[in-house]
Formats: sequence, C-alpha cells, structure tokens
Amino acid sequence: MAWASTYTLLSLDRYAKIMGIVPAHFQGAAGSSYWPVKANRNNDLWPQYSWQAQDRVSREDLARAIANAEYDIASVLGYWPAPKWIEQDVRKFPQYYRRDLFRVGGGNIRGSRVGVNAAWGKIISPGQRATSLVADSVAVVYSDEDGDGWNETATISFATTLTEACELKVYFEDKAGAQEWEIRPAKSKSISGGTATLVFDSWLFVNPDLMALPTTTDDFTAINIDTTGNYVTNVDVYREYTDTTGTSAVFYWEPTPERTNVLCPNCGGAGCQACTLTTQDGCIHIRDAEAGIVVPTPATYDSDDAAWGSDVFTVCRDPDYVKVWYYAGLLDNRWLRGVECDPLPLSMAEAITWMATARLERPFCAGTVATALFNKLQTDMSVTTGDTSFFVPESDMSNPFGTRRGEILAWRRISKLTDWRMLGVAV
Repeated sequence: MAWASTYTLLSLDRYAKIMGIVPAHFQGAAGSSYWPVKANRNNDLWPQYSWQAQDRVSREDLARAIANAEYDIASVLGYWPAPKWIEQDVRKFPQYYRRDLFRVGGGNIRGSRVGVNAAWGKIISPGQRATSLVADSVAVVYSDEDGDGWNETATISFATTLTEACELKVYFEDKAGAQEWEIRPAKSKSISGGTATLVFDSWLFVNPDLMALPTTTDDFTAINIDTTGNYVTNVDVYREYTDTTGTSAVFYWEPTPERTNVLCPNCGGAGCQACTLTTQDGCIHIRDAEAGIVVPTPATYDSDDAAWGSDVFTVCRDPDYVKVWYYAGLLDNRWLRGVECDPLPLSMAEAITWMATARLERPFCAGTVATALFNKLQTDMSVTTGDTSFFVPESDMSNPFGTRRGEILAWRRISKLTDWRMLGVAV
C-alpha cells in the first residue's frame, strides 16, 4: 500500500518487490504458517514510523528517500520518471526585447501567442488533478484462490458506468481520495458488463490504524495476518483524472503607478490600487510536449459548448508572469499499450530503488538476501578500506547523485537520457 505521509511515484510495495522483501513483513505483519518471523529475526518487520523501532529504517523514512530520489532524477532529466500533476508552476511571461516598451496582446512575430517554458518536460495534458467518488464503503472480499488455507487475494467489485479501468483508484475509507492513502499496486483492474473488478494482494489491506500503534513493553511486534480481522473490511473507490475544464493558467500583472500609466490612465475605471496584483484566468495548450513549452491564453470555459473561449487581456499590456497547471512525465510502453495501469517504467523504478536504498540512514529490516543487496547498494565506491578498493570511471564518480554504488548505478541507467531536452527560450 502507499500509506506514508509522502506520496511517491514508485509505490512502496513495488519497491519491496524489486528489493526482494517479504511482502507481509514489509507491512509490519506476519503469520504463524504463512510469512512467519523466524526466531531472533524480529528486525525483519518494518515499522511505519521510526519511533516504533529506532534500530531500523521505517516506511516513512523509505518514502522520503524515494521522493528525494525521484526529484533528483527529474531535476537531471528535465522530466519526471512517471506522470505527475504539476500545480501552480510560476513562470515569467516572455517580455518584449526592449525593456523600455511593453508588448500588447501576447503575440509573437509570427502572429501566434507566445509560449512559456514550463518547469518540466514531457507534458501529457493541461489541467489539474481531480477525483470523483465512484463507490463509497465498498466491501473487500478476501479469498483463498490457490487453496492453501490462507486468504491471499482481496477483490473489490461494484457497478459503474465508467470505461477506463486504470482511472479507478482504491483508498482507505474517509481519506477523500488523498494520494498518499491509495492502496496500490493492483494485480488487475477490469470493467465488464457495467461491473468493475479490482484484484489486489490481501496484505496491502492491513488496517493502517494497527500499523501506527504505539509500542508497548513487548516492543514492536508483528500484526497477525492469520485472521482477516486485522484487515480493513471496506474501502472507497474514486476516479482519478486530469480535469481539463478547470483553470490551467492564471495571469498576473503588477500595479502600475498612476503617474506613469500612459496605457490605461484610469486603470479600467476601477481606480489605481497599490500593492495589489491584477489576475485573470485562462487555459494552456501544448506547443512542444517534449521540451515542455506551453501556450497560456486568457479564456473562459463554456460548459454548454464544452470548450474554452478566448478572451482579451484585462490589462492593456502583456502580463508579468503566469501560473500553469499540467500533467507531465514519462509513460511506460506497457501503459501506452493498455496492458499495465502503473505508468512508471521498470527501468526508472529500479533506478529510483537503487538510489533511495543507497541513501537510507538506518539499518535495513529484511531477510538475508535483501540485506545483502542493501549493503551492496550502500557501498561508497570512493572509499578504500583494508584490502578493498574500487576502480570506477571518472564519469561515474563525478555524477550529480553521489558516490555510493546505488547512486552510481542509477546514474548509469539515466545518464544516456540527459541530452534529450534542448534548453532555450520560448517563442
């Protein structure tokens, strides 16, 4: 499940799968016959918070490390490793080249509207993240699909008129569709005959209230997964999508002193206010998706026509800056083919995993195999100790992420992608 105060593009449980961590133990849970904790191996259990078990890394620690790795990768590439809703991206509106003159109308020399370089490339769509409740308090059905005596599968079914199964997201109850409370990843999502069926691994539904309990004299102990009583019984389902009907651009003008306002001396008849910015809503369209160039336009949405109608600027000159909203990031080919609902490519998921693991500051809580990989990724390749030394090319050691093995491996994975975006000014 994704439960952590920091939302990440790489779900925590996909991280656990890549690292080979026992999935139930990753939830702080164990059973007597299935996913048991071996003698003297209580450290295999993952706490939700560091204060629950201060001798090991927590899921919250991990979420922050993953989020930082994702941001560092995005900063180098110029785009996010998976789609992300960008909100209120503040950009300087392109000004006329002569500083003593204003441009009027927001047009360029070709007669088109001027474009703006957004902060991130690979733009998919203008608009804001939106959610709508599809099914409230839906029962979760736990079942033993392989007949081994343990309910390893959780299934959610409900009637719907929607057709895009990947837009359906499952959340713990009463969380209003907040991203950090999404239960993921799903094993499958499908809609057939007006019925949606979402299938998950059952351990993703361990009651989050149990995972956040304070420690007692027994110290941090496992949640018992032999009984589904420790799982949630109901969940909420929302549709998550990009709302292109909402404002995707807001223009801003600085106030002009009355004594110098030769363009509009009466301030539009409203009187000249000091220290108050003039604003106007609008929309954007994409000029160059890869480079992240968008074109903001003053506009008003007409719900009857389901379209944006162009307006003129309310101030007699181009705005000083603009805020834009959009959905941007890399899309996995499997997602584009419609066979996968997670748009994060495996190549990026592994790079994020390697880098985040290398940067964890507390001991790893996992079995022998996963701990060996943790230690390998944490090795500082710039340090020579005893009889051990490393030969690493200078191109790897001077990478922007760091000198630990996981950081170097991540750099090798993405470095070949860093020249895709040509920097320049918007036109």
